[in-house]
Amino acid sequence: SGYIEAFLDYYNFEHYFEDIECYGNNEKSKGDNIRLVMDRNGLEQTIYVGDIQGDYDATMQAGAVFIHAKYGFGTINAKVAEIGTFRDLPEVAEQVFAAM
Repeated sequence: SGYIEAFLDYYNFEHYFEDIECYGNNEKSKGDNIRLVMDRNGLEQTIYVGDIQGDYDATMQAGAVFIHAKYGFGTINAKVAEIGTFRDLPEVAEQVFAAM
């Protein structure tokens, strides 16, 4: 969306970004869709931001890294990196990438 693109530009977040929800209207699972985006773009390291356990599970299925958006409506049962606002995303993502 324009909001996300403006956020990424404002905070100089240089990493690749794609909204996985645009692939949600097919027969594949969310994990399959994450993997599809990773493979299509040649990405070995990918971070997925979500706010529910299903997002975490799909991310693990795809082999990506999950960041919990704790400002969202859901909860997860795993200890993972968290962001409280989108402003936190560049710093937390850089920490996650550095630890990989």
